[in-house]
Amino acid sequence: MPPRLTPGPLESELPLPNACAAPSAVPPAAPSYPCLAVPPPLQRLDRVAARHPRLALPAYTQLIQQARSAGALELALDGLYAQFYLAERMGAALEQQSALSAGLEEAAQAHLTLQAARLHEALGRVAYQRGEYFEASEQWSRTLDLANLAGDLPAGVAARIGLGQIHYALGAWDKGRRFHRDAAEMLGRIDHSYLAAKLALNMGVGHFENAQLTEAEQQFRHGLAQALRGPHADFIGEAHWQLARTALSLHQPEQAASECQQALGWARRLGHRWLEGMACQTWTDIAIARGDPTEAIRSCREALSLAQQIHARAGESQAHAQLARLLQQQGDTAGALQHLWQHQSLRDEIERLSLPERLLRLAHYDLSRKPPEEMLLELSNRHWRIESEADVVFAAREMREAAQQIMQLDAVHFWWASESAGVLRLHDQPRGDAASTAAPPLSPPLLLRAPAQAQYLQLLNERKEALAVHDLRLHPCGQELALLNRQAQTQTQTQGAGSSSLGSARSRIEIPLFVQNRLVALLWLEQHDQPRSWSRQDLLQASHLGRLFERLLVGHDLACAQHAQWLMEQEKADALGRLVAGVAHEVNTPIGVAVTAASSVSENALKLAAVLRGEKVSRAELTELSARLISGSDLVERNLHRAAALIGNFKKVTVDQASEAVSDFVLLDYLRSVISVLGPALRKAAVSVSLDVDAAIELHLAAGLLTQVVSNLVMNSINHAFPEGRGGQIRISARLEGRHVLIDVADDGCGASADVRARMFEPFFTTKRGKGGSGLGLYIVASLMERLEGEVELPPVERGRGLCVRLRLPRGRPGG
Repeated sequence: MPPRLTPGPLESELPLPNACAAPSAVPPAAPSYPCLAVPPPLQRLDRVAARHPRLALPAYTQLIQQARSAGALELALDGLYAQFYLAERMGAALEQQSALSAGLEEAAQAHLTLQAARLHEALGRVAYQRGEYFEASEQWSRTLDLANLAGDLPAGVAARIGLGQIHYALGAWDKGRRFHRDAAEMLGRIDHSYLAAKLALNMGVGHFENAQLTEAEQQFRHGLAQALRGPHADFIGEAHWQLARTALSLHQPEQAASECQQALGWARRLGHRWLEGMACQTWTDIAIARGDPTEAIRSCREALSLAQQIHARAGESQAHAQLARLLQQQGDTAGALQHLWQHQSLRDEIERLSLPERLLRLAHYDLSRKPPEEMLLELSNRHWRIESEADVVFAAREMREAAQQIMQLDAVHFWWASESAGVLRLHDQPRGDAASTAAPPLSPPLLLRAPAQAQYLQLLNERKEALAVHDLRLHPCGQELALLNRQAQTQTQTQGAGSSSLGSARSRIEIPLFVQNRLVALLWLEQHDQPRSWSRQDLLQASHLGRLFERLLVGHDLACAQHAQWLMEQEKADALGRLVAGVAHEVNTPIGVAVTAASSVSENALKLAAVLRGEKVSRAELTELSARLISGSDLVERNLHRAAALIGNFKKVTVDQASEAVSDFVLLDYLRSVISVLGPALRKAAVSVSLDVDAAIELHLAAGLLTQVVSNLVMNSINHAFPEGRGGQIRISARLEGRHVLIDVADDGCGASADVRARMFEPFFTTKRGKGGSGLGLYIVASLMERLEGEVELPPVERGRGLCVRLRLPRGRPGG
């Protein structure tokens, strides 16, 4: 029989063994619960709890009340969590359940994600102790989600250890070990002796139940070492109990008895009823091995009593089964049957409590509804013709409806930056005929954008993966989204059935959608009436749906790119046509002068011939006709040279534009040629161009692409910088900077606002919509600069002092 420690008024006041003693002035290396940073008031109470647990319980209650009175809700909830762990060791976990649930509601209302994660972890432990494995798995799954949001590694490790315990209890050893391996990987990032001891003991159980006794003993001894390092008295006792079980299985009854006596001693000193009950069951097995049925029955009855005190169904069931076997061996058939009936009743209750999980699995075999995997596959094989924004909205609506059926959701919302980068607009048109895609949006439209939702958008960009939120009150960006929800609820009240259901959700999965590493859309999968614990299968299905929506957006992006390319070619053709018209008009003047001068030369030549055929020729007459001929021919020659130069420049520029051949050229000479060709448009707009370029600057790149860049920038200034034809000046300057040349194209026009500067290189953005502006001029510039391996910048200028566009180009061959 193990030694009984007769308690005085407070048995927990007995001094702890030296292995667990710690000077009162030195806090433990880690608290005896899954936390890292513990506030000073709790550190002091933790030290008291290690020595005098019964005295510490009311002290925790007092701290919690004082913290609430002072408005320090976080400290109050942290104190509640610490108090639960102490109460659990003393067999009073169930009494804490209502306080934990109330605290969880407080945490949700105050958006305290970290505290909510810990309280879910505690409620999972209560459910596990009662044998309610489905409820425990729900609570611990929520812990994982919230711990991930809050960055709380200890709570996440504790929940994974707990989920592994559930799988062990259900005989799913491989799955249980996977959870424990995940916990071990996470635990490697922090130094936490409490969790290290807990994990080692649970991994040892996995080895023990699979008859891997050597490995089990190694893990139990590692757990004991970690518990001593804390020190964590409860795990010191549990490690001795597990070592007792292992020694008994290795047919070492005396070693088992020694370890079990230590475990019982620790349990009784600490008031740790669960551990005392489990150690009593092991002592029962030791008594049986020693051939002492009387002691075995006594110890087993004590184990049963302890399990009943803490409402541990699994422990009760095991004790009843053990007593049934012992009493049957003693000939007490009636007593054996009574305990056997109690054992079976408890097993049935545990099975019943796990029934929702089993029914969930059976749903896959319901032939009245297609399995979600089949519906997801069908959706994956569907394709839509995407040529416009309306096509995307129509396809997204059908995909949202399919997603609702696949995942049994109350709502699916699609946010898309269809008009402005970084501004996500809600696209939730109700179903109707094909024309419904053009239905007017809600007024005002619901938008996600900075600065109102800056933190939320930053979170999505950083995570780049689905965000599962069981309780939206615990959303990490809940305050930012609350404004949006209020706007949505107002629309629901004022606009009726056709408005968005946004703001009604209790749980949500949020999937950011990226195209070319840019956040362009967002998918919200919502549950409204009741909070929903998102399973691993839910997250996998949600991620797959996200990829399907991304495929839709990539298709739209490709269609836009193809359309933009066609428009760019059309724009270049139109620009070339305007250039040809301007040059033709420009060439007409010198050609016309040359023709007139040639006619004069011809007329004077005829006169000279007539004079020479006459009988008399005066010197004066010959001199006059000669002067006229010389003047006329000079005029013809000069104008023909001018026309030839214009045509030559035009030919050079237009041929270069059609070619991407790399060549060496002097920048100043080349810019002069380009400006010459643009002369007609410049004179018509009363705009002059000055060049401030060093004649020594030479480049080796595709001159044709640079021609298009400069031409587009000059034409952009003509069209936008000088309204109402008031005229102005464009200054083109260049300078060397290392291996690059910087070309500034600056005008003294009306300038551009910050909003326009932010968007001016976007395709189809124009300030002259409906006035002939295509919105492609500067987009073409940006595209061409990418092909030149250069960059476009907008250096700051004084407000109202025009606009400067800076081109940063490599001097050598692109890529070389």
